[in-house]
Amino acid sequence: MANAPLDVNRIAAVDAARAARLLSEVRSAALAGQRTSVAPRPVIEQSWERMMRSGVDPEHGFSPGLLPREEVERRREASPLRHVLPVLRKGLLSVADVAQHIMVVADEDGRVLWREGHPSVLRKADGLGFELGADWREDVVGTNGVGTPAVVRRPVQVFASEHFVRSHTTWTCTGAPVTDPRDGRLLGVVDVSGPLETMHPATLAWVDSVAKLAEARLRELHLSALERLRAVAAPVLARLGGRAAVVDQDGWTAAVTGMPYTPRIPLPKSVSPGRRWLPAVGLCSLEPLAGGWLVRAGEEAT
Repeated sequence: MANAPLDVNRIAAVDAARAARLLSEVRSAALAGQRTSVAPRPVIEQSWERMMRSGVDPEHGFSPGLLPREEVERRREASPLRHVLPVLRKGLLSVADVAQHIMVVADEDGRVLWREGHPSVLRKADGLGFELGADWREDVVGTNGVGTPAVVRRPVQVFASEHFVRSHTTWTCTGAPVTDPRDGRLLGVVDVSGPLETMHPATLAWVDSVAKLAEARLRELHLSALERLRAVAAPVLARLGGRAAVVDQDGWTAAVTGMPYTPRIPLPKSVSPGRRWLPAVGLCSLEPLAGGWLVRAGEEAT
Protein backbone atom coordinates (compact mmCIF):
# COMPACT_ATOMS: atom_id res chain seq x y z
CA MET A 1 0.00 0.00 0.00
CA ALA A 2 2.73 2.48 0.97
CA ASN A 3 6.25 2.93 2.25
CA ALA A 4 7.20 3.92 5.82
CA PRO A 5 4.42 4.26 8.45
CA LEU A 6 3.38 7.81 9.34
CA ASP A 7 4.84 8.97 12.67
CA VAL A 8 1.58 10.44 13.98
CA ASN A 9 2.84 11.30 17.45
CA ARG A 10 5.86 13.23 16.23
CA ILE A 11 3.90 15.30 13.71
CA ALA A 12 0.82 15.86 15.87
CA ALA A 13 2.94 17.02 18.81
CA VAL A 14 4.09 19.91 16.62
CA ASP A 15 1.08 20.49 14.36
CA ALA A 16 -2.09 18.45 15.00
CA ALA A 17 -3.88 20.01 12.04
CA ARG A 18 -1.10 18.99 9.62
CA ALA A 19 -1.08 15.47 11.02
CA ALA A 20 -4.85 15.28 10.56
CA ARG A 21 -4.56 16.42 6.92
CA LEU A 22 -1.88 13.83 6.17
CA LEU A 23 -3.96 11.09 7.78
CA SER A 24 -6.99 12.15 5.76
CA GLU A 25 -4.96 11.70 2.58
CA VAL A 26 -3.65 8.33 3.76
CA ARG A 27 -7.16 7.15 4.68
CA SER A 28 -8.65 8.21 1.34
CA ALA A 29 -5.87 6.50 -0.61
CA ALA A 30 -6.09 3.33 1.48
CA LEU A 31 -9.85 3.06 1.00
CA ALA A 32 -9.38 3.57 -2.76
CA GLY A 33 -6.68 0.90 -2.88
CA GLN A 34 -4.02 3.40 -3.96
CA ARG A 35 -0.37 3.67 -2.93
CA THR A 36 0.77 6.59 -0.78
CA SER A 37 4.16 7.96 0.22
CA VAL A 38 3.47 7.00 3.86
CA ALA A 39 1.47 4.16 5.38
CA PRO A 40 -0.89 4.06 8.31
CA ARG A 41 0.56 2.61 11.48
CA PRO A 42 0.42 -1.22 11.46
CA VAL A 43 -2.23 -1.41 14.21
CA ILE A 44 -4.42 0.99 12.23
CA GLU A 45 -3.77 -0.60 8.85
CA GLN A 46 -4.66 -4.03 10.23
CA SER A 47 -7.85 -2.63 11.75
CA TRP A 48 -8.83 -0.98 8.44
CA GLU A 49 -8.30 -4.30 6.69
CA ARG A 50 -10.63 -6.00 9.20
CA MET A 51 -13.23 -3.28 8.60
CA MET A 52 -13.12 -3.67 4.83
CA ARG A 53 -13.48 -7.44 5.15
CA SER A 54 -16.44 -7.09 7.52
CA GLY A 55 -18.22 -4.51 5.36
CA VAL A 56 -18.26 -1.51 7.72
CA ASP A 57 -19.27 1.56 5.69
CA PRO A 58 -16.50 4.19 6.02
CA GLU A 59 -18.48 7.11 4.62
CA HIS A 60 -21.96 6.97 6.08
CA GLY A 61 -23.62 7.09 9.45
CA PHE A 62 -24.54 4.10 11.51
CA SER A 63 -26.77 3.16 14.40
CA PRO A 64 -24.86 1.97 17.45
CA GLY A 65 -27.99 0.28 18.86
CA LEU A 66 -28.54 1.75 22.32
CA LEU A 67 -29.47 -0.57 25.15
CA PRO A 68 -32.45 0.34 27.36
CA ARG A 69 -31.48 2.09 30.58
CA GLU A 70 -32.60 -0.94 32.58
CA GLU A 71 -30.17 -3.17 30.70
CA VAL A 72 -27.35 -0.67 31.19
CA GLU A 73 -28.02 -0.76 34.95
CA ARG A 74 -28.11 -4.56 34.94
CA ARG A 75 -24.77 -4.72 33.15
CA ARG A 76 -23.27 -2.18 35.53
CA GLU A 77 -24.25 -4.32 38.50
CA ALA A 78 -22.79 -7.44 36.85
CA SER A 79 -19.53 -5.82 35.73
CA PRO A 80 -16.43 -6.13 37.95
CA LEU A 81 -15.42 -2.71 36.56
CA ARG A 82 -17.90 -1.08 38.94
CA HIS A 83 -15.43 -1.85 41.74
CA VAL A 84 -12.63 0.18 40.12
CA LEU A 85 -14.59 3.26 39.02
CA PRO A 86 -13.00 5.29 41.87
CA VAL A 87 -9.54 4.37 40.53
CA LEU A 88 -10.50 5.31 36.98
CA ARG A 89 -12.12 8.57 38.03
CA LYS A 90 -9.21 9.60 40.21
CA GLY A 91 -6.67 8.76 37.54
CA LEU A 92 -8.45 10.16 34.50
CA LEU A 93 -11.31 12.54 35.13
CA SER A 94 -9.60 15.60 36.58
CA VAL A 95 -7.10 15.79 33.72
CA ALA A 96 -9.68 14.77 31.11
CA ASP A 97 -12.02 17.56 32.10
CA VAL A 98 -9.31 20.22 31.87
CA ALA A 99 -8.12 18.82 28.52
CA GLN A 100 -11.69 18.76 27.15
CA HIS A 101 -11.92 15.00 27.08
CA ILE A 102 -14.43 12.50 28.35
CA MET A 103 -13.82 9.18 30.08
CA VAL A 104 -15.74 6.21 28.73
CA VAL A 105 -15.88 2.74 30.27
CA ALA A 106 -17.25 -0.10 28.14
CA ASP A 107 -17.83 -3.74 29.03
CA GLU A 108 -16.39 -6.79 27.29
CA ASP A 109 -19.15 -6.56 24.67
CA GLY A 110 -18.18 -3.00 23.76
CA ARG A 111 -21.27 -1.52 25.41
CA VAL A 112 -20.77 1.93 26.96
CA LEU A 113 -21.68 1.59 30.65
CA TRP A 114 -20.20 4.78 32.12
CA ARG A 115 -19.42 8.11 30.49
CA GLU A 116 -18.23 11.22 32.32
CA GLY A 117 -16.22 14.36 31.66
CA HIS A 118 -16.36 17.74 29.98
CA PRO A 119 -20.02 18.73 29.35
CA SER A 120 -19.48 20.19 25.88
CA VAL A 121 -17.58 17.09 24.76
CA LEU A 122 -20.34 14.87 26.14
CA ARG A 123 -22.81 16.76 23.95
CA LYS A 124 -20.59 16.29 20.90
CA ALA A 125 -20.31 12.61 21.72
CA ASP A 126 -24.10 12.38 21.73
CA GLY A 127 -24.05 13.51 18.11
CA LEU A 128 -21.82 10.55 17.22
CA GLY A 129 -23.94 8.06 19.09
CA PHE A 130 -21.19 7.70 21.69
CA GLU A 131 -23.82 7.37 24.41
CA LEU A 132 -24.67 5.15 27.35
CA GLY A 133 -25.64 1.72 26.12
CA ALA A 134 -24.11 2.20 22.65
CA ASP A 135 -22.41 -0.74 20.93
CA TRP A 136 -18.86 0.44 20.21
CA ARG A 137 -17.35 -2.79 18.95
CA GLU A 138 -14.86 -2.36 16.14
CA ASP A 139 -16.90 -4.40 13.65
CA VAL A 140 -19.92 -2.20 14.35
CA VAL A 141 -18.51 1.35 14.32
CA GLY A 142 -15.08 0.91 12.76
CA THR A 143 -11.58 1.58 14.09
CA ASN A 144 -11.95 3.39 17.42
CA GLY A 145 -10.54 3.74 20.93
CA VAL A 146 -12.95 1.26 22.50
CA GLY A 147 -13.43 -1.50 19.95
CA THR A 148 -9.88 -1.70 18.58
CA PRO A 149 -8.10 -2.12 21.96
CA ALA A 150 -10.60 -4.89 22.75
CA VAL A 151 -9.62 -6.72 19.56
CA VAL A 152 -5.84 -6.34 19.79
CA ARG A 153 -5.83 -6.56 23.60
CA ARG A 154 -3.43 -3.68 24.10
CA PRO A 155 -3.68 0.13 24.41
CA VAL A 156 -4.36 1.99 21.17
CA GLN A 157 -4.58 5.68 20.33
CA VAL A 158 -6.76 6.47 17.31
CA PHE A 159 -6.16 9.99 15.98
CA ALA A 160 -8.33 11.88 13.47
CA SER A 161 -8.57 9.97 10.15
CA GLU A 162 -7.12 6.84 11.69
CA HIS A 163 -10.80 6.31 12.55
CA PHE A 164 -12.34 4.21 9.80
CA VAL A 165 -15.73 5.96 9.76
CA ARG A 166 -15.57 9.53 8.46
CA SER A 167 -17.83 11.04 11.14
CA HIS A 168 -15.25 10.10 13.79
CA THR A 169 -12.28 11.75 12.10
CA THR A 170 -12.55 14.99 14.09
CA TRP A 171 -11.82 13.05 17.29
CA THR A 172 -8.86 11.54 19.07
CA CYS A 173 -9.58 8.45 21.17
CA THR A 174 -7.24 6.50 23.41
CA GLY A 175 -8.29 3.24 24.99
CA ALA A 176 -6.75 0.45 27.06
CA PRO A 177 -8.21 -2.96 27.86
CA VAL A 178 -8.88 -3.91 31.47
CA THR A 179 -8.47 -7.63 32.11
CA ASP A 180 -9.34 -9.90 35.00
CA PRO A 181 -6.04 -10.34 36.89
CA ARG A 182 -7.10 -13.85 37.89
CA ASP A 183 -7.35 -15.35 34.41
CA GLY A 184 -6.67 -12.64 31.81
CA ARG A 185 -10.30 -12.48 30.68
CA LEU A 186 -11.27 -9.17 29.05
CA LEU A 187 -13.54 -7.17 31.38
CA GLY A 188 -13.83 -4.08 29.22
CA VAL A 189 -12.04 -1.00 27.93
CA VAL A 190 -11.40 2.41 29.45
CA ASP A 191 -11.18 5.21 26.90
CA VAL A 192 -10.38 8.92 26.91
CA SER A 193 -11.79 10.82 23.91
CA GLY A 194 -12.03 14.40 22.73
CA PRO A 195 -11.62 16.79 19.79
CA LEU A 196 -8.61 16.02 17.61
CA GLU A 197 -6.79 19.22 18.60
CA THR A 198 -6.56 17.89 22.17
CA MET A 199 -4.40 14.96 21.06
CA HIS A 200 -1.25 14.47 23.16
CA PRO A 201 1.39 11.75 22.64
CA ALA A 202 1.53 11.01 26.39
CA THR A 203 -2.17 10.15 26.57
CA LEU A 204 -1.57 6.53 25.55
CA ALA A 205 0.85 5.85 28.40
CA TRP A 206 -1.41 7.75 30.82
CA VAL A 207 -4.54 5.73 30.00
CA ASP A 208 -2.59 2.47 30.01
CA SER A 209 -1.11 3.20 33.45
CA VAL A 210 -4.54 3.93 34.92
CA ALA A 211 -5.93 0.72 33.39
CA LYS A 212 -3.10 -1.22 35.04
CA LEU A 213 -3.88 0.49 38.36
CA ALA A 214 -7.47 -0.69 37.97
CA GLU A 215 -6.28 -4.25 37.37
CA ALA A 216 -4.06 -4.06 40.45
CA ARG A 217 -7.03 -2.90 42.50
CA LEU A 218 -9.11 -5.81 41.22
CA ARG A 219 -6.35 -8.18 42.31
CA GLU A 220 -6.31 -6.60 45.79
CA LEU A 221 -10.08 -6.94 46.07
CA HIS A 222 -9.95 -10.59 45.05
CA LEU A 223 -7.20 -11.44 47.54
CA SER A 224 -9.09 -9.61 50.31
CA ALA A 225 -12.29 -11.50 49.50
CA LEU A 226 -10.42 -14.83 49.59
CA GLU A 227 -8.90 -13.88 52.93
CA ARG A 228 -12.36 -13.20 54.38
CA LEU A 229 -13.63 -16.49 52.97
CA ARG A 230 -10.60 -18.27 54.45
CA ALA A 231 -11.62 -17.05 57.89
CA VAL A 232 -15.09 -18.52 57.33
CA ALA A 233 -13.60 -21.75 55.97
CA ALA A 234 -11.19 -22.48 58.82
CA PRO A 235 -13.71 -23.62 61.49
CA VAL A 236 -15.80 -25.44 58.88
CA LEU A 237 -12.89 -27.48 57.54
CA ALA A 238 -11.57 -28.15 61.04
CA ARG A 239 -14.75 -30.12 61.81
CA LEU A 240 -14.55 -32.25 58.67
CA GLY A 241 -12.64 -35.39 57.85
CA GLY A 242 -11.73 -36.48 54.36
CA ARG A 243 -11.25 -34.25 51.36
CA ALA A 244 -12.84 -30.84 51.14
CA ALA A 245 -12.26 -27.34 49.85
CA VAL A 246 -13.82 -23.93 50.23
CA VAL A 247 -14.01 -21.84 47.06
CA ASP A 248 -15.47 -18.47 46.17
CA GLN A 249 -18.44 -17.95 43.83
CA ASP A 250 -16.16 -18.32 40.80
CA GLY A 251 -14.38 -21.40 42.10
CA TRP A 252 -11.16 -19.75 43.30
CA THR A 253 -9.79 -21.71 46.24
CA ALA A 254 -9.66 -20.18 49.71
CA ALA A 255 -8.70 -23.29 51.71
CA VAL A 256 -8.47 -27.09 51.45
CA THR A 257 -8.18 -30.08 53.76
CA GLY A 258 -7.17 -33.63 52.90
CA MET A 259 -6.45 -32.81 49.24
CA PRO A 260 -3.81 -30.96 47.21
CA TYR A 261 -4.29 -27.24 46.82
CA THR A 262 -5.30 -26.06 43.35
CA PRO A 263 -5.85 -22.36 42.60
CA ARG A 264 -9.29 -22.94 41.14
CA ILE A 265 -12.00 -25.60 41.06
CA PRO A 266 -14.26 -24.61 38.14
CA LEU A 267 -17.94 -24.62 39.08
CA PRO A 268 -20.99 -25.05 36.83
CA LYS A 269 -22.35 -21.85 35.30
CA SER A 270 -25.59 -22.31 37.23
CA VAL A 271 -24.27 -23.61 40.52
CA SER A 272 -26.66 -24.91 43.18
CA PRO A 273 -26.41 -27.07 46.33
CA GLY A 274 -26.32 -30.83 45.97
CA ARG A 275 -24.32 -33.68 44.46
CA ARG A 276 -22.30 -32.73 41.40
CA TRP A 277 -19.55 -34.05 39.17
CA LEU A 278 -16.71 -31.56 38.91
CA PRO A 279 -13.83 -32.48 36.57
CA ALA A 280 -11.28 -31.16 39.07
CA VAL A 281 -12.42 -33.36 41.98
CA GLY A 282 -14.92 -35.91 40.63
CA LEU A 283 -18.15 -36.67 42.48
CA CYS A 284 -18.72 -34.14 45.24
CA SER A 285 -21.34 -32.23 47.15
CA LEU A 286 -21.71 -28.46 47.12
CA GLU A 287 -22.91 -26.59 50.18
CA PRO A 288 -23.31 -22.80 50.26
CA LEU A 289 -21.18 -20.68 52.56
CA ALA A 290 -21.09 -16.93 53.07
CA GLY A 291 -19.22 -15.73 49.99
CA GLY A 292 -18.60 -19.14 48.46
CA TRP A 293 -19.08 -22.91 48.49
CA LEU A 294 -17.96 -25.92 50.52
CA VAL A 295 -16.88 -28.69 48.15
CA ARG A 296 -16.83 -32.15 49.79
CA ALA A 297 -15.21 -34.74 47.58
CA GLY A 298 -15.45 -38.52 47.19
CA GLU A 299 -17.18 -40.49 49.93
CA GLU A 300 -17.69 -37.29 51.88
CA ALA A 301 -20.13 -36.22 49.13
CA THR A 302 -22.78 -38.67 50.39
